[in-house]
This record gives sequence, C-alpha cells and structure tokens, in this order.
Amino acid sequence: MIFWPQFSPETRRAQYAGSWYEANPEKLQQELESYIHKASTSPDQESNSRIHVSSQPIRPELLAIIVPHAGYLYSGQTAAFAYKSAQGQNFKRIILLGPSHHIGFRGAALADSVKFATPLGDLEVDRDCVKNLKSSPYFAVHADVHKIEHSLELQLPFIRHCFDQDLKIVPIVIGQLSNAQEAKSIGAAIKKEIRKGDLIVVSSDFTHYGPRYGYMPFGLDPSVPNKICKLDGEAFEQLSKLDLNGFVNFLNRTGDTICGMFPCQVLLSILPPKSHATLLKYACSRDMVGEDQNNSVSYLSVAFSGAAWTDEDEHSKHSHNQSQDKILHLSKTEQESLLKLARKTMETFVKEKRSPSPQELGIEITDTMKENFGVFVTINKRVTNSSAHEKKELRGCIGNIMPVKALYQAVQENAINACSHDYRFTAVQSHELADLQLDINILSRPQRIGSYHEIVIGRDGVILSKGGRQAVFLPQVAVEWKWTLEEMLSQLSLKAGLGPNDWRQGASFDTFQSEEIKEN
Repeated sequence: MIFWPQFSPETRRAQYAGSWYEANPEKLQQELESYIHKASTSPDQESNSRIHVSSQPIRPELLAIIVPHAGYLYSGQTAAFAYKSAQGQNFKRIILLGPSHHIGFRGAALADSVKFATPLGDLEVDRDCVKNLKSSPYFAVHADVHKIEHSLELQLPFIRHCFDQDLKIVPIVIGQLSNAQEAKSIGAAIKKEIRKGDLIVVSSDFTHYGPRYGYMPFGLDPSVPNKICKLDGEAFEQLSKLDLNGFVNFLNRTGDTICGMFPCQVLLSILPPKSHATLLKYACSRDMVGEDQNNSVSYLSVAFSGAAWTDEDEHSKHSHNQSQDKILHLSKTEQESLLKLARKTMETFVKEKRSPSPQELGIEITDTMKENFGVFVTINKRVTNSSAHEKKELRGCIGNIMPVKALYQAVQENAINACSHDYRFTAVQSHELADLQLDINILSRPQRIGSYHEIVIGRDGVILSKGGRQAVFLPQVAVEWKWTLEEMLSQLSLKAGLGPNDWRQGASFDTFQSEEIKEN
C-alpha cells in the first residue's frame, strides 16, 4: 500500500499513480529506465513500414514531441522513444499540451497549482508564463480540469526522469475548438512566450477503434488492422506536412478519433515552417498478447526538429507585433483592394470551390497588407420586407481575433469560411451572390482589462471569457442594436452559452478596436 504525503493546495496530486503507472518510486524508476534503454533515437523501421511512411533521422534542435498517454503497460515503451530523443539536450522548460477527457470546455485551461507532484518528485510550474497566457483570449484558469485530467499527468514521470531537476513546466489542457482559426489564436499566444531551451510536449493517442469507442468505419473484418494503420499513416502525413488545414480536413473527412486532435492543431500553428517530422515508433493496443482484438488504440511517438527558436526570431516577433497593438489605418486604395479581394474570393469559392490568387485577380498586395492582423469578415444579405423596405440579415461571420496571418491572407480565408463554414447558416449559393454585402473588420491586438466599466460602447470590441466559455462582439454590434453596456454584456453572456447575468461575477474581459471597411 502506498501512503501519500499530505499535499498543500498549491500542489496538484498525482491522481493516477498506482493505477495507470507504478506509484512506488523505486519500481517506477526501474520501469522508466527499462523503457528508455529499449528505445532508440532512430526511426523504428517496422513502425514506418506498418503505416507506409518513411522518416529521416531527427535533425539538430528538437522543438516538439508527440507522446501517447495510455497506461504505461500499453504505451510506455512507445512514449520512451520520444523522450529518449530529447534526453541529453539542455531543455529548461516544457510546454505541455493535452486534451480534456472528462470536462468539456472551450479554449485552453491553465493550472492554478504551483507544482505538479510525481512519485519521483515535484515539477515546478512556470507561474510567470501562466500569468502572461492568462491575459490572452481563449485562456483561463480551470483547476478542476487539471485535477482529474490524465493526459498531462502520464507525461510527468517521464519528464521528471529524463530532464534536469530545475526544469519547469507550463501545463495547458486544450478544450474544444470550433475551427483552425481558434487553434491559431491559441498557438499565437503560446508562440509569443516561447524561448530558447523550450520543448513542446503534445500528449495524444491516435485512432480509437471498435465498439467501445463508437468508431467502426471498416466494420470488424480481418482487414481492419491494416486499414487502421493506413488511417494513422494519413494522420501522420498531415502532421509531417505541418498542414493545419489539411489535418482539420482529414479529421472532418474521416472522423478519426484522435483524442489529442486539438492540441495537435495548436502545435501545427506554432511550429516554424521548416520543421521536420520524424516517426520514431508506432504501436497498437491490439498488438499485445491476449488483448481485445475488436477494440484498438493507436500510439505514435513523433519528433519535430530542424528549426530552432533564436534570439532573432524573438526580436522579430516582438517588433512585428508593435503595429498590431494599434488600429490600422489603410489608404482608400488598400481598402478597395481588400473589399475586391474578399468579394472575388467568395464568388470564386462559391462557384468553383477554390481560392483565387491576388495576382489572378489583378490585386496589388502592399507591404501593409502583408502584415499580420486579426480579421473578421461579415456577410449580410439584403432583403425586402412586405413594406418594400430593404434591410440586412446576417448570412455569415467568421474571423480570427489574434494576428496569425498576413492581412490579405486572413481576408481571403475568412471570406471563404464566412460563406461556407459558419455553423449557423447553410453555405452561400450562387444565386445569392448579387444580394450579399461584405464587411471587413481589421482588429488591434486584444488587451485584458480590469473591469467591464472600462468598456466604451462603439469604440471597443469585447471578448468575454468564463468557465471555459467565450464569445466576442465586434465594436459596431452594440451600436447597431442600440444596447447599453449592461444589455450588450448580457447578450454576450448568452452568446457564450451562459446565463444573462453571469458576466457580473467571475468573468474576464478583453477589448480591441477595429477599422471597419464595407461594401456600399
């Protein structure tokens, strides 16, 4: 029997020691040493052949690893391949990204604990980094999420065993994300905090197949194992391309049950473009002798390397972001170019299901239009009522709050998303195009405020966050509806799925300003 010490409220207890992995420190140390000894820093050729991929060796400057989080009996050996690849490097901090298995919420959950306990010793949380992230949209402290979540805990003994004792961690549980833009916004906030000596650890199992998991696209015939391998190979292919949209499309097309799909999306939004993916190990729970052959969980150990975070990168991120804290003032020609770009992109996508290039449309992209800004594209439909009065009805509105893409690229992407991927509406059809009006809002970087009393109607866009729920209104929304501040916050609270008065206590607010340009 293991007798746990008395933990202070500031320390997150190891909830799964003694069940999912060994609780006795000496036995756990021996188990981890055995896993690491049997692992290799080179790609396992049998693994690569099973899922039909080829992996080159890990390059210098390891940036991130994807590691499974099942009980060590099932996935410990696979996980060891990733951690062995990181051993011997001078990492000072690990940013942990994992999914939530027990509590549903939106965005990213931060921990309020100062330390996370393991049988091998505690790991200290980088509280300064948590404080900085807490001030960003989509982030909030959710102690209950961390208290019972196993996806991050299963990584902690490996981290304690493999790295320096003074290493710190930043534990982040990623909840539900509606689209790739939310992953990019979360990733942009994390990327702003990344420095030399950081390693990102993404905790994820891959395909969960069988009646137990409600996922059986191939039935239960003898070809299922090979088809699961092919599915996992497709997932790795999208990850190796660093293709966030391709990965999201793959998930939508296959319904693949990758529990860490959202943390993986955030990772893809963070990694430098020249990063290189190496598949180190692949395994399935059904490979074990005597294991249930009708149900299977896949485990991948993946390393991303080849492009280090440098001081120059940090300086570039800092200097490039200065303009994003202010309202952008475009020239009349730039405004007309962006409206034309949005209009022609929407029309081409509706008619031909593709995105045209600015060059194809004869639109000059200025240096200002190449800078990163948050952008929302709103589509309104002109309708005539029984009194022959024309009015506007919302037909779609999607955007990204954080500056994650060049302005012209964000306009094109959100024009397509607003006309085809707003879950509140059916996709725009060709016969509607003549009756549609486009608005573009270009946002300043959101800033956390101390009280809702600081919000100015008509000037400020507002992001409300509470309990894992979040909603945003652009600055003009309250003006158009003639709301008071309290009325606007009640409507925003309802939009977030909260009660009309829930904004009054325990909510946080971020404000931003925007330049609105619209078609006549």
